[in-house]
Amino acid sequence: MEIESAKLIINKINNRKQNKLYFLAFIKFIAMIIIIKWHIINWPKRPIDYGARMCEILFISSGFLVGYNYYNKNIQCNYEASFKYYYKHLRQIYPLNTIITIIGFYIAPKRKNKFTGFELLMSNLLLIKSWSRFCIKSGFFTGHTWFLSSLLFSYFLSPLLLQGIKNIKRGIILFVCTSLIRIITEEIIKTGSINMFDIDFHYGPIIRLLEFYMGMLLIPIFFYFKKYFDNYQNKVWFKVIFTIIHLVSSLLAFYFMKKYERILYRCYFVLIFCVFVFLSSYDYGYLNIFIENKIFLTIISYQTEIYLLQFIINGFFKRIINMKKFESLFHREIQFIIKLFIIFLFAFIYKLFCKEKLTKMLDKIIILFKKIIY
Repeated sequence: MEIESAKLIINKINNRKQNKLYFLAFIKFIAMIIIIKWHIINWPKRPIDYGARMCEILFISSGFLVGYNYYNKNIQCNYEASFKYYYKHLRQIYPLNTIITIIGFYIAPKRKNKFTGFELLMSNLLLIKSWSRFCIKSGFFTGHTWFLSSLLFSYFLSPLLLQGIKNIKRGIILFVCTSLIRIITEEIIKTGSINMFDIDFHYGPIIRLLEFYMGMLLIPIFFYFKKYFDNYQNKVWFKVIFTIIHLVSSLLAFYFMKKYERILYRCYFVLIFCVFVFLSSYDYGYLNIFIENKIFLTIISYQTEIYLLQFIINGFFKRIINMKKFESLFHREIQFIIKLFIIFLFAFIYKLFCKEKLTKMLDKIIILFKKIIY
């Protein structure tokens, strides 16, 4: 009886932990919105490379959240566990990605290129775009697939990577080693000493895996401090301090992006964002009062769908609407709001009417495929 009670308490604690990182979820959502704006607006002159910076934040925070959710859970380290975890994330995106691929294939500008079918298969249906130099260079109509390709690869290796976060000393050592590998690799490539990953360095799954893992390796340090911070979480002065920390860290992250855009390599921004994600993960500030609102959390939950739909909606705009007239009528920010609203509308329709049905259909196809094989 006592053992069962203890298990219930542990489960409650774990569930509370998994559902509590609202401010970090908000940071991920904002990063996704900025990436969408980066893609769908016709910029006369590119500002800060927000696209690259937000991708770095997304990979770090994704690794952090995986580590956070599984820090107190046992997960087997084998191929079966890897495929299961991979499929858990794949099933959330693959039906919509397939629909987008089919529609996009027809609305994309027609090219007399015998490799179009190969690009379609590699980039969009197999989701291994980041592994192919040819597909990366081709820029086939759905550019989001390199991101999915690298992220899914990181998810596939998560059961193995999680073994490194079970103790704080090992976590710190691995974080330092992984950071050095990330820095040294880019320093060598940028100085021209070697020409590996020269074309697809920004998209490469190995480089992105390092960023994902760096985020994951912050978890032991996070929980080490959390057990002390929790003693003060209901104190007003403590909440004020963390509200200031959240605001100041966000402003500093923007300052570093703007100030050192042409000075620092991406690897150094990765280190800056590791600190930013780490500080953002503590939900003790007053900003959570706004973020924990049910409507706001519902909006945040659409981030995967809006990310997938951005290119297809933008493609329809270019096909159907006179873009020159549209751009002359509306300021760039208004254009973005109009497009974003339409993207959200389609995301809402898909999630409400289609997502669950198509996900279950994919599950049935996979089960049938397994039966045929075995």
